[in-house]
Amino acid sequence: MANGSVQTVIVCAPATNYPPPALRSLCPDQGGQIYAPTRVQAYLLDPSQQNNIDAALGNFDYAYASGLWSLAFSMVVGLYFVSHGIGQVLGMIRRG
Repeated sequence: MANGSVQTVIVCAPATNYPPPALRSLCPDQGGQIYAPTRVQAYLLDPSQQNNIDAALGNFDYAYASGLWSLAFSMVVGLYFVSHGIGQVLGMIRRG
């Protein structure tokens, strides 16, 4: 399912040459930098996908993330202790 399409758009980009006055009115100068209209290829999103994109870029839930991190960390520590215990038992069996 496509979320958009590649299309040609016109954007204001820094100009290397001094553009004609008719084009300078389209892209005003900013901070001493001269801009001119430039044609580029861009991936434009389909408006029907706005809800999906807004959901993906929503607010970050720190409480949920900290819960997941705590669960993962406690599992790693628990696995370490279980492995250490198994190693102690195997060492005791090996030493006889």
